[in-house]
Amino acid sequence: MPTAKNETPKIINLSGPLTVERAQPLKTELLAALAGKGPLLVSLSLVEDLDLACLQVLYAARKSAAASGKEFHFIGSVPSRIVKRLQAAGFLQGAPERAEDFEAELVDF
Repeated sequence: MPTAKNETPKIINLSGPLTVERAQPLKTELLAALAGKGPLLVSLSLVEDLDLACLQVLYAARKSAAASGKEFHFIGSVPSRIVKRLQAAGFLQGAPERAEDFEAELVDF
């Protein structure tokens, strides 16, 4: 994951269930982080659940980052329950455990 020199990444450690109730706060948090300098690194390691609403927020944040020339990457590991859910829904190819592989195997991410 390439990062610009002299730019400290902003790391967001998400946890608990990422469900529709948390979609708006998640969007607000990610947009605020993207307003800063440097790449945005998001950890899903402690996420217990991930639904479509929050998945859409993550996709939108990645798109916003790309549009503004910023980097957005996942770091750490991805819980197997999240991997299985996204595989079943057709959003994920393979069964990645590492966030870098997860990011690469998300469909159209």
